[in-house]
Amino acid sequence: MRVDIIEDIDEFTKIRKDWDGVYGADPEAHPCLSWKWLDEYLSSRRRWFLLALKRERSDAHYCAFLPIEVTTYLDEGSGLFCDEVSMIGNCGTGRTGLLCTPDLEIDAVDASAGLLLKENWARMKVEFLDPGSPRLERLLHAFPVERFVREDGGGLRNDLGGREGGSHCLLLKTRSGHNLGNSINHRSIEFVFECAIDLHAQGALERAETAYRQIVLAAPQHIHARYGLAQLCCDKGDFAEAEYIYRALLSTAPHDRILHRLGDTQMAQGMYQEASETFESLLDSHPHQAVIRYKLAVCLLAAGRREAAIATFLSFEDIDSDDADHIRCKLKSREAAWHLKTLAVLEELRADADKPQMPMPCDKARLSCDRAAAPPARLFGRAPLLKPSMPKGISVNLHARPTPFDGIGSRSKH
Repeated sequence: MRVDIIEDIDEFTKIRKDWDGVYGADPEAHPCLSWKWLDEYLSSRRRWFLLALKRERSDAHYCAFLPIEVTTYLDEGSGLFCDEVSMIGNCGTGRTGLLCTPDLEIDAVDASAGLLLKENWARMKVEFLDPGSPRLERLLHAFPVERFVREDGGGLRNDLGGREGGSHCLLLKTRSGHNLGNSINHRSIEFVFECAIDLHAQGALERAETAYRQIVLAAPQHIHARYGLAQLCCDKGDFAEAEYIYRALLSTAPHDRILHRLGDTQMAQGMYQEASETFESLLDSHPHQAVIRYKLAVCLLAAGRREAAIATFLSFEDIDSDDADHIRCKLKSREAAWHLKTLAVLEELRADADKPQMPMPCDKARLSCDRAAAPPARLFGRAPLLKPSMPKGISVNLHARPTPFDGIGSRSKH
């Protein structure tokens, strides 16, 4: 049979005529499989899909439907996010929740099971009172004990959403405890991403990292997850991997925010020449960004390019701005330039003092010459040291908080 997957409520509306026809013909139909009940239920849910089946090589109407809901849980043992699928229309009836014309139920169950085996999930919940339905029996046999474990899932919900005392549900679990396909369900990607952001913000870096990597594995083009992972690597001090991720992001989604983060990781690794080139490129596009200008000057200085650093520090004097960051950077730059110039003077005086002195004809002249040639001892006692730092109120580490990358497109499109 041909199986189509419907995941949109508007598409569900379009198949109402076929749905009502099958519902009227199926002896196992019940109120929780009616189109009206499901329309209300699905409208309030975020992650679900319907298997809509029809005969192969036929343009006939759909002849079977199986509504499925997806939920996600964090497995405490592995630290992985895993998915659970459950049959919405099962609802404690002892039936599969499959809506089908009677003469096609075997083919419909087999086709449905085949597709479910291709989905990514670690648990399938089957709510039932007794295994009296041939459809349910056949469906369960499609999941062999070599790959799956059956466990009692505890209490069972009734049609009103409560729990029935003596009833229970079956949990069909993968033996590995991981999702089939070793990947999260694609319908769960945004849910797991939001969890990763929350875990990151709470400081649960190990779990957040695992979640980010699960998303990247399932959706390699998910820019926001890759960006979040790079931020987390910086928080852990793994600047080399963060640099690698930012470079990869720039090749697919060039953006100044990513370029700025790349410069930060280069700075953190002591790659000052590379960082200065990154910040210089960024400054060309954002000449009034004081933080970028200041970081460029610091990197030039650390790379041994003192004259270029002084010129960059002094360039703040040519820009008038009442921006708080600019004012802080400007004051800090003045201080840095003064120290650098003072250091240059001291070095020059030291160099002159080290030169051989010509003898003078008289003691008085020699004494005068010596006094002029030798600068006061206190000047050499302790040269002013320059340790460039970010001005107060400005953060050097721009990765302190996990934030979704908001520069390009929508998170949901990857």
